[in-house]
Amino acid sequence: MTIIDLVSSIQSVAPELSSSYCIVNGALMRLDEIEKMGYREFWLRSKLNMPRKFYKYCPNTCKEKDGELINYSHLTLENNTVFMQSPSEFDDVYDSDIHIEFGEYEKYRLLEYCRRCQLNIDHDAKPQELGDNFLRWIYENYQRTHSFDGVFQIEPESELEKLSNQCFCLRLQNELMKGIDWGTALAKVIRIEYEEYASYLKTAFRTSCFTTTPYSQLMWGGSYADCHRGFCIEYTVLPENEAYQEIYHNLFPMVYCKARPNITERIVAYKDKPPTEDNLWDIYFHGALRKSIDWAYQNEWRLLLPMGRTKETNYNIAFFPITKVFLGNRMNPEKRKSIIEICHSRNIPYVGVTRNPDCFEMQDCNVLCENCPQYQIDPKTSIR
Repeated sequence: MTIIDLVSSIQSVAPELSSSYCIVNGALMRLDEIEKMGYREFWLRSKLNMPRKFYKYCPNTCKEKDGELINYSHLTLENNTVFMQSPSEFDDVYDSDIHIEFGEYEKYRLLEYCRRCQLNIDHDAKPQELGDNFLRWIYENYQRTHSFDGVFQIEPESELEKLSNQCFCLRLQNELMKGIDWGTALAKVIRIEYEEYASYLKTAFRTSCFTTTPYSQLMWGGSYADCHRGFCIEYTVLPENEAYQEIYHNLFPMVYCKARPNITERIVAYKDKPPTEDNLWDIYFHGALRKSIDWAYQNEWRLLLPMGRTKETNYNIAFFPITKVFLGNRMNPEKRKSIIEICHSRNIPYVGVTRNPDCFEMQDCNVLCENCPQYQIDPKTSIR
């Protein structure tokens, strides 16, 4: 059964059943079992079942940067590097977007602020009640001291929490100086925090995406390979090679499912706390590694690396060795020639991809590209 067949069978069953299962590395699994694994077990299982070949589809088109047209596909092939992209630029609007409801964020954030003020508050209280009590405390403190100093009574548990307290007070003071009332000022500060945190969760890391086959019509036919006019790079995984350990350890399969978890309470609790393995895994697992089951045909694996790394200044990093290049069925002769020349210069094997005459599948062409009349070009620049 193919991945597409698997998706069709899941989507055709009862909704409650389809919400209980997911597809990971081409296998059907119970979603709750995956969610209970945690980082260590998921990491171990992913390494045990990791393919020995990964593939990246490249459009072979130019993009403008600073007034210059750059073919990033060429750079990927020539330099054996991959670009670590921000998930906000991906084509899936849900991609890496952790589900956080503002109303819930507001409640849990106000609870945390009340805790820092040592206010005796019911955990089940509504945001309005929490906000009223917190605001009353701030206002009365300000009336006594004419300052926001002393608002938070508990010693900060970390430097991040200390800075967070200071930032809150400065923002509240800034809003009040605009002449708005205290309640509106508090609501605006909480909203600003929420928007910044949601953006941070989506941009705290960068990723590069790979798949497990060079013959996917859906991948060749879309923007990934410019409707068969691009090419596909094959990489060979070297798990024992010390030079690639960081890459190897940070590659994970996607979890394709229908359900989106609500982990707002946990995510809000992580704010202002130093990062730990558990909270980083929550962000990765429920964001960067979770996609709609509609995308399961890609059987995607992702390289995830946190922002702020100093080794690279342009987010291009060295990847596993390139061991083959597949040339798109509709690639024009001039572009085909340029890719073949790069392959020759780097001693990389290549093959054309063509249609299978007997079924709807792509396959390797048994004719060397240079000898194919379909792709011969002007004799003066011919590669024969």
